[in-house]
Amino acid sequence: MKSILEYRGYHAKIEFDEDDMLFVGSVFGIQDSINFHGTSIQELVDSFHQSIDNYLEMCKEFGKKPDKEFKGSFNVRIDQELHREAAFAADRMGITLNQYVEHAIRSAVSKNDDGPVYIISPMFTHTPSQKLTTEEAISDYKETTLEYVQGGVL
Repeated sequence: MKSILEYRGYHAKIEFDEDDMLFVGSVFGIQDSINFHGTSIQELVDSFHQSIDNYLEMCKEFGKKPDKEFKGSFNVRIDQELHREAAFAADRMGITLNQYVEHAIRSAVSKNDDGPVYIISPMFTHTPSQKLTTEEAISDYKETTLEYVQGGVL
């Protein structure tokens, strides 16, 4: 069963309100609030589309730039020691901390939920202070080691 709808680049989470016997949706990933509902699936989808169309039209009328979801940047609060370790690890790999975190997130979201997560630790041929793109860093290694992460959690 699908509980997320997509329309014109916006996504909404769908829930069923048993008290009111309504499907209720809310757009996520933006600062503005867009909510809608319907008594049937078709009515819900139509209401979602109409809400997005109305939102975009209203933004145009008021000269406001519509919010877009998932801009590609967000703040993460982590332990100070973990922050330091990640920064040093990124430097040893010759990549930025952002590239290092992006790689870790990609590994985490693409893992198979049935098994453990393995982190590939390349041994690079360049100096740690030499900055490389992610693609260069991945292709520039002598050997790799696999590190098991207990319980499949990074």
